[in-house]
Amino acid sequence: MDYTQLKTAIQRFSEMLDAFQNNIDRPSLEKEAIQDSLVKRFEYTLEVAWKICKKHLEEEGFAEAKTGSPKSIIRLAAQTGLINNPESWLYYMQLREDLFTDFSKNKIKSVLNIAESFQKDMVYFHQIVIREPVL
Repeated sequence: MDYTQLKTAIQRFSEMLDAFQNNIDRPSLEKEAIQDSLVKRFEYTLEVAWKICKKHLEEEGFAEAKTGSPKSIIRLAAQTGLINNPESWLYYMQLREDLFTDFSKNKIKSVLNIAESFQKDMVYFHQIVIREPVL
């Protein structure tokens, strides 16, 4: 299985997280653009991650992964040790779903508040699935 897309997504998310965390001296419009980009990279990285999770489980022979919803895939991944924090992943999935209909400041703030833990969970997942560091 090719994990390049996952590695790239995590790296790009990490780059934008770094830009967000070092956002002090930027003009207001640039700060907002960085926040919006971080949120979009969150959505994209999560989408790639759960789909890689699904494919990995299918290749490992878990028949239920073929037809599973994202939430059921996350639960199965936790049972098999691919992820270490299913509650957080389920929260990420809910937050991503909420963003489809509500891209308000409150939802953006929710993503910004979990960005560091999300990055750590994605790096952990990458290391477990691929058995090599992301960065």
